[in-house]
Amino acid sequence: MTSTPQTAPKTDRSNLIARFTTAVVAAPLVLLVTYLGGVLFLVTCLAFAALALLEFYALGHGRHVQGNYIIGLPIVIGMVLAFTSGRYELELAMLGLAVVGAVIIEAIRHVGDGRFALYRVGITLAGLIYAGFPAAFLADIRNLPNGMLWVYMIFSLTWGTDTLAYFGGRFWGKTPLAPRISPKKTVEGAIVGYIGGAVAAGVALLIGGQLSPVFIPLLVLGPPVAILGDLFESRMKRFFDVKDSHVAGINIIPGHGGVLDRTDALIWVVALCWGYFRLTGIA
Repeated sequence: MTSTPQTAPKTDRSNLIARFTTAVVAAPLVLLVTYLGGVLFLVTCLAFAALALLEFYALGHGRHVQGNYIIGLPIVIGMVLAFTSGRYELELAMLGLAVVGAVIIEAIRHVGDGRFALYRVGITLAGLIYAGFPAAFLADIRNLPNGMLWVYMIFSLTWGTDTLAYFGGRFWGKTPLAPRISPKKTVEGAIVGYIGGAVAAGVALLIGGQLSPVFIPLLVLGPPVAILGDLFESRMKRFFDVKDSHVAGINIIPGHGGVLDRTDALIWVVALCWGYFRLTGIA
């Protein structure tokens, strides 16, 4: 009876050390790749898309409803390449091809169980949308004028929200934010994260000489979108009854689970920023 309360703090400290160590190593690498841009950044986005897709499909392993890797991997890579080359119509065509191909393959594999086949088709398509579009958006943003600054702003907004929400929850968290989805997240942590994300993004824009009222909507909406992205990932894991998103044998982000666990907020923030940039034409 006495071992449980002693083990939990040690486990928590170990997880914190792993998270801190990973952040110290990974963050500078990500910033360097963003600074260099070009083919290296595109390859990084492609690798993210592929790993995120594999992890998304792996979520359904326990329920035997994984997406179709044979269709998903080549299509998601093609989607990112098509999008960043400006051929947006090709990306939509590839999504259509994925739907048709998945329907045919799953119908053949699961004759007599149309509902199960359609579920696998849905997972296949959802993975392409969830992993493919954000990777394509991020690569596209980096190619814009001042693209490096916009990506740094996105990272600052996301990391600021995520990091400050984590520590805000640890030090001041009392009120559960969404106990049925993610019991450890608190309202106090979300508030601290909101402030941290908005301030971090504002500082990035200020340093880059681009801070102006036109970015206020992103500074206001970005942090809650990041929090929603985190909660959405948690809800998905609860639905599939898994602890974290990962591919068996692959653990490239110690202390953070899989790629999706580390980028759940980033996925949503990238989509928000890309849409805002395109709608306003400010980027």
